[in-house]
Amino acid sequence: MRIGIVGTGNMGSHYVKKADILGYDTVLIDKDENQLKKHPDRFKKYTDLEEALKNEELDFLFIATDPRSHIPLAKKALEREINVMVEKPPSIDPLQLEEAIDLAQRKNVFLGVSEIELRSSSIRNLKKEDKVYQVEAYRLNLRSGYINPFYDLAWHDLYIFSYLFGDVKIKKVIDKGNIFEVFGETPENEFFLQVAWNNPYVRREWILKSDKGNTILNFVEDLIKYPSGEVVQKDNVDKLELMIKEFIQNPSFDSSFRALNILKEFKKFS
Repeated sequence: MRIGIVGTGNMGSHYVKKADILGYDTVLIDKDENQLKKHPDRFKKYTDLEEALKNEELDFLFIATDPRSHIPLAKKALEREINVMVEKPPSIDPLQLEEAIDLAQRKNVFLGVSEIELRSSSIRNLKKEDKVYQVEAYRLNLRSGYINPFYDLAWHDLYIFSYLFGDVKIKKVIDKGNIFEVFGETPENEFFLQVAWNNPYVRREWILKSDKGNTILNFVEDLIKYPSGEVVQKDNVDKLELMIKEFIQNPSFDSSFRALNILKEFKKFS
């Protein structure tokens, strides 16, 4: 199994470490040679993706660059019949993602989008027994990221909503600068989501409201608190390792279809 990782900086460096732990033969690609120098010399390294694709027979490619470059880079690999996973958000334009999905299907390979939080202990171990009529969610970060908090942070919660309850529909977005408030619904419930960059404290929490009380998902400590008082602690399975391994062993378009729906909803408020 030979994989490539494009972008070896912030998030990409985590991919490099996990691929190494999982024992994959890994090729690193980054246009910044100084970034490549930060990684061990045992890796084959390239500053140009096309050169890497020409010289190396890759089975999978993971892309962790600026979101605006995800799809153009992914298409280069899909054209060569290589399975690709891109970091979130996959694109700014839903049409761009739609075209990439179509290309992957025509080439008989797979395109996936990172959904790392689906591998968190609190999502994998959640008992979805009672009907949740409303979700109140918070993702407040100390630092900033790509584009704005809406694209950078709300993305995680929206794909979890989609995974648990069905396609999301965004009804209203309030832009307060570093803070965004998102109001929406799924086929099963309504939700309120607040996301923020440069917040004075970290809060990543969901409150799932049902007739039997509130279930709390604490994504910082990765634990679940049920209305009964039962607490399910983190199980210490590494979520990035699990996501990489699952995509390689059982690739699918599920994450791309969820991402496409989210991008179409985002487009209404761009």
